[in-house]
Amino acid sequence: MRHVKHRTPTGRPHRVAELLRERLALILLHKCADPRLKEVTLTEVEMSPDLRQAKVFYVARENVDRDQVQIALDKALGFIKAEVARENLFRLMPEFFFLPDPGLDRAAKLEKLFKEAGITTNSIKKHDS
Repeated sequence: MRHVKHRTPTGRPHRVAELLRERLALILLHKCADPRLKEVTLTEVEMSPDLRQAKVFYVARENVDRDQVQIALDKALGFIKAEVARENLFRLMPEFFFLPDPGLDRAAKLEKLFKEAGITTNSIKKHDS
């Protein structure tokens, strides 16, 4: 009987995703001419198991219009793909999906709710101790 290895988060898709996140961040910072893309931080990349799709999660700085950032990312997609292709990371170029990171928005909303309720994160930490 054959034993099947279970995939772990440290498998190939995870390693490729982390490498892709680093390369994309450098491309956005140093090679893209659009100043709106300088205001973006890539938080995570999730690769499909077959490495054909990449969900690229990002956050924009507070004073930046998120819709304009999404428009700039969509406009620069062809250039970004060409730069990634130049790096020879993939045999087949994955399809990129740039998505706003919902995790930080949730954290900001929770922080706001705590403030409205008169609870500080320091009092929560003291209570847990």
